[in-house]
Amino acid sequence: MPERHRPFRASYLVSGVEAEKIFAALLDVRTFPEWAAGVRSSRALDPTGRTEALQVRPGVKLEFTLSAAGLTHKVVSDVTLVEPPHRLEWTYIEGAFGGGGWLVEEEAPGAIRITIATDYRVRPSWLDRLAHKPFFRRLTEDLLRRSMRRFDAHLRDG
Repeated sequence: MPERHRPFRASYLVSGVEAEKIFAALLDVRTFPEWAAGVRSSRALDPTGRTEALQVRPGVKLEFTLSAAGLTHKVVSDVTLVEPPHRLEWTYIEGAFGGGGWLVEEEAPGAIRITIATDYRVRPSWLDRLAHKPFFRRLTEDLLRRSMRRFDAHLRDG
């Protein structure tokens, strides 16, 4: 039986990069397709959703086109919390319902743990059931972990 609506979660330890640089990179939404597995396109929009936002802050909309396992899906969220350099949270408003966030915390001197958690429901209901089946849960969490490894490389290259 699928594990319904338990948050998807992944953590990764980044060493030698300060939390401020990590958090700034998480706010650079336009670069997500460079490192986030399954993200085809991304942009930050002003609260009206009409023009590109210059800064990610509460009220800004984040728009992502996701592509994985042969499925393409557009998701829009509202940023609800920005606490540099530690927390970024959002609520899904289109393409999914629920929310998520990034947590950036010092694990040890010179080591920062980044964690993403997201809990969502999608429509139609058949797609939601599919997304929460064990195979797709593993696929999603694997994509999150792979994205974090790519994000670490992105931090060092950029």
